[in-house]
Amino acid sequence: MVEIRAAETKKPLGLTILAGALLVAAIVLLVRTLTLHVGGLSGIGRMVAVFTLLLLAIGLQKLHQGARVLLFFLLVSDIIGCLMALFLYALRQAQYLQSPGVKKAFGGLNPWPPTVKALVLTVFTGLLAFPFYWMVIATFKQNIDLYGMENNPFIFNLPPTLDHLRLLFGQTGFLRWLGNTALVGVIVVAITLLLSLPAAYALARLTGRWGERLGIAIFLTYLVPPTLLFIPLSRVVAVLGLQDTIWSLVLVYPSVTVPFSIWLLMGFFKSIPKELEDAAMVDGLTRFGAFIRMVVPISLSGILTVVIFSFTLVTQEFVYALTFISPESQQMVGVGIPIFLVRGDVYFWGSLMAACLVASLPIAFVYNLFLDRFIAGFTVGAVKG
Repeated sequence: MVEIRAAETKKPLGLTILAGALLVAAIVLLVRTLTLHVGGLSGIGRMVAVFTLLLLAIGLQKLHQGARVLLFFLLVSDIIGCLMALFLYALRQAQYLQSPGVKKAFGGLNPWPPTVKALVLTVFTGLLAFPFYWMVIATFKQNIDLYGMENNPFIFNLPPTLDHLRLLFGQTGFLRWLGNTALVGVIVVAITLLLSLPAAYALARLTGRWGERLGIAIFLTYLVPPTLLFIPLSRVVAVLGLQDTIWSLVLVYPSVTVPFSIWLLMGFFKSIPKELEDAAMVDGLTRFGAFIRMVVPISLSGILTVVIFSFTLVTQEFVYALTFISPESQQMVGVGIPIFLVRGDVYFWGSLMAACLVASLPIAFVYNLFLDRFIAGFTVGAVKG
């Protein structure tokens, strides 16, 4: 027993070296602070850094998990700070290189060095693509390869397998869940557009301050958390006889999507000059015709943002779907996956990653396909609303 405990508490050599390096850094920083007689805010900052380094060194030596977590976040913060400093420096240099004299001297060369572009693109591309890479690796890994601590988690140490996909599609209702989610998403998007477009247009064209006040009041209802609403809404669903059906979600989800969509579209409609509608009405269009033929095409970016937001909320929402629906055949994909692929303390990680990959790829494709319009939808709605 003594030998087993000794083996369990043995410190890794890397942690010991790292703790020693942090301790030396703390001592050196303390000596320099006292030698240079640094005072004021700079001195306080240096002493805080010395104290933090000492805590990290002691925590790593004592094998405290909190010290490892703190060190990780400090390293991540340092990397992000360095990238931001590099970006700001490059931006400043770019502004300087826009002067006519420099352009003439360098023949109009690109002010952004290729190395800086490659570094920024590589870092952000790696951070954004890594979750998908991890899901692909976990989807096709064998269980022995997936759970082996001595195996490299980032590559296939054994030949890939399709067992996780067979389990997902053959022994669960994954395809049915995807169909339920798509059906609810399409209906909720249609209801959201049908209610939010005329409401946002009416509030945007309402004279005085009442339009803006009503818009803010409607948006505030979006901020009410679902954990406070699912109990009274469950009573409404039970009275209407919609319990354990996907139509309960069709009834409830617009209460979340419509307020946000109204607030977002109001910014678009306010940015459209009224003179365009007046000119269309002079040409013989009615108010509704001017709205359909003039306002809606101009606000296509905001409408597309509403569509993506509403459909994404349907795929990711958990509380209402878990509360209102119990049968497996009626489950949504966001609830069915964790319920039927997590059995107590047993996690079917390969099938879980496969389900996440299949469910997230279409949404990621749509986001990237309409990225410019999606960004314009949020920026215009937020700034001019």
